Amino acid sequence: MKSFIHIVLTVAAFALPAYSQPLTPEQKKGAEEVLATISRWADAVRDRNMKGLDQIFAEDLFVTLPNGQVRRKADEMKALEPNPAVKTASIVNEDVEVRMMGDAAVVTAVTKMRMLRDKTNVPVTLRSTSAFAKRDGRWQLVVLQIANIAPPTAVPKPGQ
Repeated sequence: MKSFIHIVLTVAAFALPAYSQPLTPEQKKGAEEVLATISRWADAVRDRNMKGLDQIFAEDLFVTLPNGQVRRKADEMKALEPNPAVKTASIVNEDVEVRMMGDAAVVTAVTKMRMLRDKTNVPVTLRSTSAFAKRDGRWQLVVLQIANIAPPTAVPKPGQ
């Protein structure tokens, strides 16, 4: 048991510096470009800018939905087509972390959206993990996995 703990601590000691090292100027520039792409993506979803989404989504886009279903680029584009019954009023990304790996980046985030469905306000909160690749000089979304975050529930007071 002691040797197992020693191995875990040794691996952790060597793994920790990989995450704590400062970004190189090239990595910092890449991370800033990815963040700008994420901002354009949010604007394109809110505005139903199909041309903008087409440029951000890679041809081989792979999306895993909270229910386990999978969508490809054409499916994702169709799901985001303008629809008078459904509008995205706002999108705010929080807790965004970008991990650079050359011409690839892994991003985790919490996205809070306010949707209007038939004029009814519907808040949506998602946690996502996405992968971006730099292709032909621009960052594109290649993989996205999203999970719903349930709204907070009231905690009963003691004695209730």
